[in-house]
Amino acid sequence: MIINYEYGISFNGFIYGWKDKKLFRLPQTINKRFLPIKELKIIKVGNNKGYLLNQKRLSLSQLESMTGIINFKYEKTNSKDCPF
Repeated sequence: MIINYEYGISFNGFIYGWKDKKLFRLPQTINKRFLPIKELKIIKVGNNKGYLLNQKRLSLSQLESMTGIINFKYEKTNSKDCPF
């Protein structure tokens, strides 16, 4: 199954994508280290809600202004034969 992330953010060398109003860190290899896909949790930033991106707290309004088109395709394995 191929999942297409159309909108997202590139922040400090990491790529994040929006899917179903949730923010995900997308899989990538940085300095010979593989980072898998990860759903980020909503946190409290001041009096607002936001996310923790690369150890920096950003509110939803800040993320809205940073969001752009990324067109990232992620191939996910879904099979009865695979243990994961």
